[in-house]
Amino acid sequence: MFWGTCFASSRSYVVELGRNQSLTLGLGGSDERHSFYGYIIAFPLQDYGGIMSALGSESWWKKTLYVTGGALLAAAAYLLHELLSIRKEVEMDSKDAIILHQFSRPKSGVPSLSPFCLKIETFLRMMDLPYQNYFDGKLSPQGKMPWIEYNRQQVSGTEFIIDFLEDNLGANLNKSLSEQEKAVARAITKMVEEHLYWTIAYCQWVDNLEETQKMLAITGPLSDLQKWIISHVTGSIVKKEMYGHGIGRFSKEEVYTLMEKDMRTLATLLGDKKYIMGPKLTTVDATVFGHLAQAMWSLPGTRPEQLIKGELINLAMYCGRSAPVLARVVC
Repeated sequence: MFWGTCFASSRSYVVELGRNQSLTLGLGGSDERHSFYGYIIAFPLQDYGGIMSALGSESWWKKTLYVTGGALLAAAAYLLHELLSIRKEVEMDSKDAIILHQFSRPKSGVPSLSPFCLKIETFLRMMDLPYQNYFDGKLSPQGKMPWIEYNRQQVSGTEFIIDFLEDNLGANLNKSLSEQEKAVARAITKMVEEHLYWTIAYCQWVDNLEETQKMLAITGPLSDLQKWIISHVTGSIVKKEMYGHGIGRFSKEEVYTLMEKDMRTLATLLGDKKYIMGPKLTTVDATVFGHLAQAMWSLPGTRPEQLIKGELINLAMYCGRSAPVLARVVC
């Protein structure tokens, strides 16, 4: 199954422009700037001088040199900025319009390599809220991706974004849940965003780096070099952040063991239900789908894909059942 349109985990890359109606499909974190893509750009930019966020500032070249360690790579970073920073389509009236800033779409597979970006776009589609994508690589004032603008208000962090949409637009999918069910949904969300996310990011940006690199939507005379730079810088950042988190201090096999435990837990919680909390979509489905979609469609041949399409087939069925509803996928 592939998404109809093509081309970017708690914590944090670049645009295609798309209103709900204009995307044939529809759609990254913790949405903290460490998203899997976030990593690709948010991290390199923030913790390493900011290849994208620093570009355009007076000292961008110094920061880029610091990150890459050479003039050639600095030049490549500049070209990358030129190619990716301005990719807008159909402009929308800014009044009462939701502007979603997120990473660019990859060449194939899911609409975003960032489960957090996918989570928010999925939520917007679940609520049928009109929005416009900006894939300009611009981070929020807090250095996060994704983030939204609405009537000149800026909100970053997926949890805060959803709270904002609930408070201001009445976009609430959890009205039918009891207080206990809401607590369970939050616990599931945090397990997925604060634990499973890191193991999937490891598979994408460390263990399966070459294949992920091929998915980056970069074209031009130095596209191969740009992809190599971004993917390897991102991979290094992911490993560094994983080590700081604690999960990166374990061996490859141990990391995958933790991933399997989380995926088995989700499979058990889902059981034979249609969605995570029962017969109806709730906010937690946007989170779970955003992360499982990475294993389902962006990591061919890897342990996560083998698991979700094998022993934990109910998770694959969940993704297939959810995709058309959540993101209007063209199969």
